[in-house]
Amino acid sequence: MSTETIFKKINNIPRRHYIKEATPLQKLPNLSKELGGEVEIYIKRDDLLPFSGNKVRKLEFLFQEAVDQGADTIITGSTVQCNHNLMALLIANMEGMKTELIMEYWAKADYEYNLDPNKHLYELGGVSKVDKSIAPIVGPLSDMELTQKMKRDLEAEGKNPYILARGGTCSLGNCGYVLCANEILQQAKEMNVDFDYLVCPSGTGGTQMGLLIGFHSAQYTISVMGVNVFQNKEMQLKTLYGALEQTSSYLNVETPSKDKVLCYEEYYGKGYAQPTVELKEAIELLARTEGIMLDPIYSGKTLAGLIGLIKKGEIKKGSKVIFLHTGGLPTYYDYSSMKEAF
Repeated sequence: MSTETIFKKINNIPRRHYIKEATPLQKLPNLSKELGGEVEIYIKRDDLLPFSGNKVRKLEFLFQEAVDQGADTIITGSTVQCNHNLMALLIANMEGMKTELIMEYWAKADYEYNLDPNKHLYELGGVSKVDKSIAPIVGPLSDMELTQKMKRDLEAEGKNPYILARGGTCSLGNCGYVLCANEILQQAKEMNVDFDYLVCPSGTGGTQMGLLIGFHSAQYTISVMGVNVFQNKEMQLKTLYGALEQTSSYLNVETPSKDKVLCYEEYYGKGYAQPTVELKEAIELLARTEGIMLDPIYSGKTLAGLIGLIKKGEIKKGSKVIFLHTGGLPTYYDYSSMKEAF
């Protein structure tokens, strides 16, 4: 399938059009200079998307499916600090639907949900129900039994619920980041810049693998590097391979080879939502050089990873790299989770 055909095919898939224009792709001259000036760093500002984060690219497709099915209630969730939950709630409100959330706890066992900044935003948005689950150490997305129970309960009440994939990651949702690759390609062409690397958070895998499929289909040579945010490399690679194969199959395109799937476990510290000194330094550095804020769960660790990869030489001198800012600013105020590291 040609490059033009895959993007045209995705554009023909029905979706809600919450995104009205491309997010900025801009150079970070001060940060680049601060880190030695031998690598040109750019930032893709997906934190400026409607509803303030990257998940909306996936939710355009998934909410269209929910609308088409006549859903009146959304059942979804993710890790307690993930911006997916709040975005799904706000979009559901706009679409006239109720929302029931299932929170996964990956932070320490005594994490105090009542102190989480997102809790107050969920309440402000009028969430119908919040259920809690403790995710096992071996991996996420372990709540299907609870999800199905909520679905049965709602159906017994005469409701028509739609189960929205955790974090928006599924073959349909991942199409949003295949299209994002095309958006970046168009911007790179307009800027007359050839990029060598793109660094993004590596969580449920949809963002990273969507980008990889998009660039691969366009025959654009760029390394898509994921910084792990909640599990080790062995487990994360399994997650990424699954997202890659399922999405490629769904779109009927060639699957990129597994050696193109890159993730790095050195920067997530003791686990999901657990702070590191490098995280704090990265957040402060970008704020003080470029005036851009990051969250301490996803984008902060991603920039810490990018800085580490430059220092180690994994990102080569003379190269041009894109840092994907995925949003998540509300969790920046969760200072209680950061204090222990310092």
